[in-house]
Amino acid sequence: MLNHILAALNDYTFAFNQDEGYYSYISDNIAELAGYSNFDFENDTNLWFSIIDGRDIKKVEEQYDKPLYDDNSVSVTYRIRTTSNQLKWVNEKRCLYTEDSGQNILLSIVKDLQREDEEGYNREEAVAGYGILFDNNPNPMWIYEVSSLRFLKVNAMAIKTYGYSEAEFLTMTIQDIRPQADQDNLNNFLKDRGISEANFKGYSNSGIWRHITKSGELIHAEMYGDTIQYKHYDCRLTVATNVTERLYYQEEAKIREQFLNSLIDSQTNFLVRIDMNGNFTFVNKRFLKILGYNRADIVGKHFTVTSIPQDYQLCEDTFYNCINNPGKIVHLAHKKRDSRGNLHDTEWEFIAITNESKDVTGIQGIGQDVTDRINSQKEIAWTKSSLEAIINNTEDLIWSVDRNFRYLYMNHAFKNNIAKSTGTIPQAGDNSLQEKFGAEMLTKWRNYYTRAFSGESYVVENELTDPESGELYYYETSFNPIHNSDNVITGIGCFSRNISERIKARKSIIDQNERLQNIASLSSHELRRPVATMLGLINIIDKENFSNPDNKEIIDHLLVTGNEIDDVIRLIVNKTFI
Repeated sequence: MLNHILAALNDYTFAFNQDEGYYSYISDNIAELAGYSNFDFENDTNLWFSIIDGRDIKKVEEQYDKPLYDDNSVSVTYRIRTTSNQLKWVNEKRCLYTEDSGQNILLSIVKDLQREDEEGYNREEAVAGYGILFDNNPNPMWIYEVSSLRFLKVNAMAIKTYGYSEAEFLTMTIQDIRPQADQDNLNNFLKDRGISEANFKGYSNSGIWRHITKSGELIHAEMYGDTIQYKHYDCRLTVATNVTERLYYQEEAKIREQFLNSLIDSQTNFLVRIDMNGNFTFVNKRFLKILGYNRADIVGKHFTVTSIPQDYQLCEDTFYNCINNPGKIVHLAHKKRDSRGNLHDTEWEFIAITNESKDVTGIQGIGQDVTDRINSQKEIAWTKSSLEAIINNTEDLIWSVDRNFRYLYMNHAFKNNIAKSTGTIPQAGDNSLQEKFGAEMLTKWRNYYTRAFSGESYVVENELTDPESGELYYYETSFNPIHNSDNVITGIGCFSRNISERIKARKSIIDQNERLQNIASLSSHELRRPVATMLGLINIIDKENFSNPDNKEIIDHLLVTGNEIDDVIRLIVNKTFI
């Protein structure tokens, strides 16, 4: 029965017959732990001690030298070196077991501590013969009769895990700890394996099953079993490892992986991985969608499959630069050809992928299609160039200043105008309020800028004197606040044009209007008076007796009045053509 119990355990076990000096039992899975087979240990009883790491020999010997009795055990944790020269931490628990024949069997239960960490094994197990192996096993164990499926024996962990007392267990069958929905699956499994008819013999791993505790909690258990005879019944000795937490974390890991994959596939960037041979091992959906390929067209193919011949060398240089400099981000900009033959401008950041030993195993890259951006940049550059040409081919002065009154932009006309006034061509970043302009001018322009920085758009006219000719000329200047995306004023845009001709024309019109007003005044006052006099004299002429002496005097007055009218007409003519 001992060998059956040992076979049902999930640990690595040795049973050494001290009286006859040989191993009576070695776990079939021992090679998984140290790389040595059962045959190796059977032929060299000192093999296990020889693979203990030298740093732990003294500690192990101290434990091995302790006397063992049927009711005690020793436990020691140490390192072993496997056939692959790998160090493993293990925990060995030893006890002495006396068989019915009276022979002493030294039992060793060895746990791979790394595997236990991964699987959540309980390290508190104490080994002390048959009772320890079953009753105090860290995993739930039971014995059930195959014909009736009733429990015949359960250990303490089964009682603790499922919540039933031992007496309650002994009134139940293994069907009673299964959900109702799983009853048919259980019956079919037992029938297919031939367990219910005792036709199935030996060890088996029955997989993971759902169990229900007394409180109604659903747990998952991985089932291991072996055939035994117990109380003269055909039975199965079962170990039920609670893997609920492990499955939970596996499900969590699966969900995280799905989430990560959804993030990768929802990326607007390209994501690729390339192995040491330069072949694609992964491309995300964005890469396939934009370039129009199927995964089979890319994965397993060399990275040049999507490149153009002119860029082959550039791509190869980037690849080797990346794998030769782990941890360094290598940038690459090149063209990719899609499935339709169209070219896409792309930009990439590549970094080497390393394993736990820091060996480079490939590279991965994040990239994006920048075709639209580059085309937009070209269009913007063309527009800017065209706009610059328009701005710099005008005689109007155009410039802008920041909040520190420093030049941000100036067209050629403005630079030439300032250079003519100061003798120095201004540059972007120069102070626009230079002392050479004079205190009065500086005060005036500082007020102009400040007014615009308050948010007001306005226009002013200025009268200036040409420093060379001394002539007066006039400029009209508009001030316009410049806002950023947050509507904060960051600068002032200024537009100034020479309006001297317009001022002259305006003055000419004013002068002309004044002359017309004078003419109207002369016509209405100076001319009307002599005309009225003339009309009055004509009315008193003696038309019936022209020889009347009074007519001569009237005619003399008419002559004087005519001369007055002539003088007024001359004055009007002079006023008109000045």
